Amino acid sequence: MRDSLTSIILVVLAGLAIFLISWVLFLACGFADACSGSHLQVMTAIPTLHAATMPPPLVGAAAVASVPRCHVAADDLIGAWVNAGYSETASFSFTDAKGTTCTATFKDDVQPLFVTPNLWYNGAQACTTCHYADVTKAFKNMDLSSYAGIVAGANRTNGQAKGNDILGGGKWDQSILHLMLYAPDGKIQTNTLGLNAAMPFGRSNIVPAVPANGPVIAAGSPGAGGTAAGPTATGQVAGLANPSSTATVVSTAAATDTSVAIARPSNPGGAGLAVTLTGNVDSGKQLFAANCAVCHNAEGKGGLPNAGSDDGTVPTLNPIDPSLVSADSRVFIYNLDLFLEHGSTPAGPNPTLKMPAWGDSQKLLPQQIADLIAYVMSLNSSQTPAVTPTP
Repeated sequence: MRDSLTSIILVVLAGLAIFLISWVLFLACGFADACSGSHLQVMTAIPTLHAATMPPPLVGAAAVASVPRCHVAADDLIGAWVNAGYSETASFSFTDAKGTTCTATFKDDVQPLFVTPNLWYNGAQACTTCHYADVTKAFKNMDLSSYAGIVAGANRTNGQAKGNDILGGGKWDQSILHLMLYAPDGKIQTNTLGLNAAMPFGRSNIVPAVPANGPVIAAGSPGAGGTAAGPTATGQVAGLANPSSTATVVSTAAATDTSVAIARPSNPGGAGLAVTLTGNVDSGKQLFAANCAVCHNAEGKGGLPNAGSDDGTVPTLNPIDPSLVSADSRVFIYNLDLFLEHGSTPAGPNPTLKMPAWGDSQKLLPQQIADLIAYVMSLNSSQTPAVTPTP
């Protein structure tokens, strides 16, 4: 019995000694990497993005030359475009407030009237706030965010391709759009449709009243025009800081064929400030690696499984959906911006992965979104032959 007690005491003392030695070693090595065989995990430095740069301001003669030299009421400008046949690509003529004959285009001068906030009056929402690409949800089932949407008309129930013509068959004074915008003598009153001509929404509450034909805006340039012209494009995204890395603008059927359905995000909303900024491909590449590659894979190759979605995988961005590409770089930029600004949920019963609303959530600044757009466009530069730059 005495021998057993002695053995127990010796075991306890030996165990205590081992515990004390282990504790001392832990205190000496557990919080440092100085002990042999003990190494802290190697930490990588947080990558630093290149500072986003804004285009340099124009001064002197360059600034004067950059300002449009014709001024016209918004309603009159749209009317001139409609009466000229409402082409997406051909220039058209109008007479400005001083009686000067001027030339304009849909993309440069008419489309901004639908997608720009604070244009019709201070505080005015853009038309596309209510009339956006998802016509199943948009007010009056009408999309004013694109040429195809405007031509397709209103009341496109169930997302049908064509609805009621809003352009009067090319006669502006008979068009629904005109009757909704135009208020004789600047007074809001019931028009021949039995509706109040009070668009954009809220203008009837503005003091002083919005002019009958809308605000006078700067648009177009002096000189007769109106001859048919095909889509024009440059071989790079205008003003990019790294010309050697700029995207080659490509042409697809979607650029001229309005029957082609252009991919649109599930979430509503118009273009953000990014479409007015200059994108940098190099910065966009780093942003893509940090934020987008986790779903779209390196260089936008896609293929990541997305359980619960109809497609089964995350869409590839290289090559990208051809309906998003346009011979007009501004259209290409606009198409990409909608997804980045507002995000999108893929079709399917319960998709695991969804496109974040980078702009709406303010997780990315407008300049960063512009940089991402430039990079995605550069990924698609080799998919089709380059378009020859326009002089």
